[in-house]
Parts: sequence; structure tokens; C-alpha cells
Amino acid sequence: MRVAAGLLVALILPGLPFRATLEAQEQRRPKVPVIDKITSGAPMQQAFSGIVKSIDLESEVLHVDNVNGKSTEIFPIRKKVRVVTADGDKLKLEKLKPGANVLVYYEQRGDRKTVTRIVVLTSGAAKKKTPPS
Repeated sequence: MRVAAGLLVALILPGLPFRATLEAQEQRRPKVPVIDKITSGAPMQQAFSGIVKSIDLESEVLHVDNVNGKSTEIFPIRKKVRVVTADGDKLKLEKLKPGANVLVYYEQRGDRKTVTRIVVLTSGAAKKKTPPS
């Protein structure tokens, strides 16, 4: 009986520190500070430069083509979004027309965009070129 008890103790005791080490490793969660900051949900301020393709005030959607014309971004807009000219003059959102060259400042949180400000660089009015005389 003593031999069996001694054999049992000899088999269990060496495995206890190994088991404790495995449990400690499972409980400890590795942290990578850079990844935590990126995924923390903090909004990131960004800007998009392009030409207004369309604006739908009822649906509160703004479509802007990239300056190069290679991509289109869709922004949710609110009627109270701040719209200014490059000179700093305030504009109403209703004055924003297709063809206007704009800079859209927005916050990105996850996959959600919130427009904070729109700067109109040039209006959407087409200018007629006069031939040289």
C-alpha cells in the first residue's frame, strides 16, 4: 500500500508546477499597446479631397469623387454640418452643388464616418472660357 501511495505521489508532484505554469499562461493576456490604441474606438480625424458628384439632403448623403476620379466616397451628412469656403466664409449646406471642389473633414470610428466640416475650395458653377482674341 505504501508503495502504491509513494508511486502516486511521485507521478503527481512533478506535474503540478507544469500545470500551474500552463494555467498562468492562459490567464495572462498579452497586450500590444499600438494595437490597443488603434482598436480602442477613439475617433480618427481624416480628410478627403474631391469633387461633389451628388448631394441628397433628404437622405442626408453626400457622394464625392476623388480628385483623380478613380474612386467615390459616400458620406453621411447632417443638415447642421459646418460648411465654409476656403476664405472662411460660412455657407449653408443647400448651397453645395455638384461639381464643387471640396475638402471633407470627417471622423472615422470603426466603419462609421461622421462629417465634421466641409470646406468648399471652388464652387460648382461652370465657367465659360472665352477664346483669345
